Order: sequence, then C-alpha cells, then structure tokens
Amino acid sequence: MPYDGLLTGAVARRLGSDLPGAKIERVQQPDSDEIVLQVHLKDGERKKLLISANPQAARVQYTELSYENPESAPGFCMLLRKHLQGGRISFASQVETERIIRIGIDTVNELGFSSEKILIAELMGKHSNIVLIDSESGKIIDSVKRISIDVNRYRQILPGLIYTAPPSQGKLDTLGAPEELLREALNDAEDMAASVCEDPSALDAASLRELREKLVKELSSKLQGFGPSVAEELCSGIPEKTPLQRILEIRRNIESGDLHPAVYTDANGAPKDVHVIPMTIYEGSLERLDFTRPEEALDWYYSHRAESNKRLQRAKDLDKLISSLEERQLHKKAKLLDELKAAEDADVYRLKGELLNANLHLAKPGDKKIRVISYYDGSEMAIELDERFSAAKNAQNYYKRYAKAKTAAKEKQAQLIECEEAIVYLSSLHGLTAGAASMEDIELIRSELASQGYIRYKKQSSRNKKQGPKPRSFKLTSGKTLLVGRSNTENDHITFKMGQKQDLWLHTKDIPGSHAVLLTGGEEPSEEDILEAAGIAAWFSQAQSSENVPVDYVPLRYVKKPSGAKPGMVIFTNNRTVWVDPVDPGKR
Repeated sequence: MPYDGLLTGAVARRLGSDLPGAKIERVQQPDSDEIVLQVHLKDGERKKLLISANPQAARVQYTELSYENPESAPGFCMLLRKHLQGGRISFASQVETERIIRIGIDTVNELGFSSEKILIAELMGKHSNIVLIDSESGKIIDSVKRISIDVNRYRQILPGLIYTAPPSQGKLDTLGAPEELLREALNDAEDMAASVCEDPSALDAASLRELREKLVKELSSKLQGFGPSVAEELCSGIPEKTPLQRILEIRRNIESGDLHPAVYTDANGAPKDVHVIPMTIYEGSLERLDFTRPEEALDWYYSHRAESNKRLQRAKDLDKLISSLEERQLHKKAKLLDELKAAEDADVYRLKGELLNANLHLAKPGDKKIRVISYYDGSEMAIELDERFSAAKNAQNYYKRYAKAKTAAKEKQAQLIECEEAIVYLSSLHGLTAGAASMEDIELIRSELASQGYIRYKKQSSRNKKQGPKPRSFKLTSGKTLLVGRSNTENDHITFKMGQKQDLWLHTKDIPGSHAVLLTGGEEPSEEDILEAAGIAAWFSQAQSSENVPVDYVPLRYVKKPSGAKPGMVIFTNNRTVWVDPVDPGKR
C-alpha cells in the first residue's frame, strides 16, 4: 500500500496550500478510472492534477506525465466538464488521516447562481472511486464507478442518492489527534519503548525484536494512515526513538513540508515502494532514489511500476509461448523416434521378398501364408501373402514396402535432426527472455520467432523502418567494452560481425543465455576482465538468480557457425571455464 494515509496527508496539505483560488481550465479522462484536471494556480502557474481510482494505482498528485485521451470523451468526463470547467477551487483537504481527499469547487449553475461542488477522491484499493457531489444537498451528481445495492448493501454510490462516507474503522486520527490521545492509544507498549530508550541495555536482542513486533501490531490496528511497512519503520528507531516520537516528528515534517520523497527499487530496478518519509528498513535490501518533490517520486514510481509489470507480464507470456512451442517439438521428436523404430523393420520386408522369390514353387493360389527356410541362418520364417495376388506379385509388394520404409527412414531422420535443432534453439530463448530488460528486448525476441516461422509474422508499416542490431554495451572496470546480445539474431551479429578474431567470446556452460563478446583491442584480457565479463554473461542467462555459474570463454577465432544453423547456434573449441556469481551490470 504505497499511497497510504501519511502520503495522502502530505499531498493533501500541498494541494490545500496551492489550489484555493485556482481555476479549472480543462477536464480530461484518459482512462476509465482516471481524470486529469488542468488548473491555473493563483500565482499564474499551470499544473496537471491527476486523480486516479485505479485499484492498483489509486492516488491524487500533480503530474508532469503526458496522458493519451480517447477520441471521444467518456460520459463522466463530459459531466465533469459541465459542472467543473471554469470553476474556482475553494479548498483541498484530507479526511482525518484516511486515504480520502475532498476538493471544493465554486461554480455557476445553469440559472446563473453560484453553487459549490465537491470532488471526492476515495483512494482505497479495489474500493477506490471518484465522486462528485452537490455541497448544499449532499447528493451524488455522479461517480466514475457506480455502486448499486447488489454490490454494497451498506453504501450505494448512485446519482441522486445522499453521499455516505466510507465506514470508519474506529482508528485514531494519526495526523490530527492530540499527543495525549496517541500516547493513550499505544498503552503500555509505548511506555516500555520509552524505558528501553532511557536504558538500551534493559532488553536483549530477542526481547527488543518482540517489543517492536508488538508495537507494529498496535500501530497498524489503532492508528489511521499506514500499514505494516510504515509501522515497522516507526518502530525500527527503538532504542533511539519511540514510535510516538517518530510519529510526532513526521507530523511536524508533513505540516512544514519538510519531506524526503524517495522510490525504493530492487536489484532489477523495479520499484517496490515510494514514500515521503525515509524508509530505513529497506537499507541493504533495496536501492533508494531521491526526488525533490512528491509528484516526481510518484510519477517515477507508478510509470516504472506499470512498465515493469507490463514487461514482466509480456516476458512471462512470451516464455510460456516458447515453452509451448518447445513442448510441441518434443512431442514431434517422440513421434519421429517411434516412426524410426518402426522403419527399422524395412530389412524384414526385403528378406521376405527375397525368400518368397526363391520359393515361388511353394506358394499355391489362395494361400494366406507360407513357411520357408532362410538361406541366411537356416531358420524357418512365415511369410504372409495377399491371396488376391500371385506369389511373384506378393514378392514385388514386399520390395516396394522395403523401398518405401527406407525412404521414410531417411526423411524421418532428417526431420529428427531438424526437430532436435529446433528444441535447442527454443531452449536458448528462455535465457534471453530471462535477461530481457525492456519491452524492446521482448519484441525483438518475438520478431525473431516470427522470422523463423514459429509464430505468425505481423508486418511492420512502411513508416517503421527496420532498425539495425543494437546490442547491450557495458564498460568494464578496465575500460574494455563488453557486448551482449538481446536476441539470437544479435548474438550472431556481435559474434561474427562486430567481434574480431582476437576478442573473447563468453557464454554460460550448457545454460541458455546471451552471447557476450569482450572487445580486447588486440590486448590479452586480464583475469579480472574475464571474471567481470563472465559475471555479466551469467546475469543475462537463465541462471541469473543462481550462484557459482559456469561460464565458457574462448577467443572468437575458435567459434564457428555450422552451415544452415539457426540464429545463435554455434560450435567452439579450445574453451576454458570459470565459475562466477551473476553480476547485474547496472549495480556494479
């Protein structure tokens, strides 16, 4: 829950200072559950105010991002334009420390009389909503999500009904309650924390951890505005500061605007949390990106999270598709092996034809079977006959079946080789999807699959000219350049077009992954260069999350591509192997 009550409070107080007197110049609805108000502040500055009821990204914030609007405005957007466009904002405030922001707008109705409307942003996960009400009557004009009695018996959000606020959870207003009430709400646990701060040696490590866990539960259950992660942050200061001291400090900072907006990302750069208070609990596990204003942090967090989620989903879907194609080839291989095994009986057909020709005198018209002695080993053999034909004709039929089986065996053997090559090729793509760092990388792999005929190819428009390969490029500590392919086509390009014979080629041993080429400039690479390059090569492979990964390396002059081989398929000799942990090149 990144956008919690404390973050809502920080944003609401900023809006409460900026927006009174601002004019709403334009209303847009880029998505079904998002609206953007373009406002002209009283100091002359123009800003975009985003209000989102998206269950995964509910928030209110200034934004500098561009949003693409539909060709025709949705009904709720047209209603907001009718009631709000041209109006003046009178106030913007948070409801206690809940994730609810109310924005008052002074407008003029159809009869020319002044009227106040209130736009309410309820930012509560899957229950998020944007509601417009008439201030005087308290009636709902409309909402971005209509809630009928079939969905919620307690609270309906429908035009014409009196607006009912979301039910209270009985928690204390963290940002507004007096200090005495906060202290009383936390009871004995806060007193214990205070005593530990006075005498840090009073509790051992296990008891201190138990006290923190107790306080986390109390904070989450008794105070508005935050969940377990922020509660854990508030309790992490013991024994230096008690949770109450941290809360009072945060209240002062939010009221004064002394904020520390930051986004916290994992090793892959994917955003995991965002807040305006320092989250020291992430030190050592997540990277911190600092920003000047809350809206900058929020824009970065939600745009990159959406991109990261989309990339991960696309990569997952592509990997699933590759697995399906691979499974199909494995089934084909099993079928071919069965057919080849059956084709091994071809010599039996030849033998029966020979023995039948040698014993034509034993066959009588209408016989369905005769028994003859094999002149190869002296054993008796039964030969089935088609009673419709003569013995000579039956012998000819056996020769035809023999020739057909031998031809089929050759064809099946060729198909089996092709099938096994396809399995190896498709297996190599798993390592590439694991290392895909952008949507472009994923689309590159998909395009390669299409060019190889595995999926339907979608032709590009004439406007989109095909771009040349753009492999990843990294500078090592020594200054040397390491190239890493994003697809098998790029693997071939860096290996056979960009690299020189004296350069070093690297690839994870028997593990699908990208080709890597260390450009040595004719110099002998140092052991440090090889280990650093191998760590990066391991990162861009299916063994990215493993440890002690084997990586082969060899001068490029020993790497060859067999004639007719699929993209990325090579053979090499004179290789050596190092064992390294994968290294994210962006975190070195």
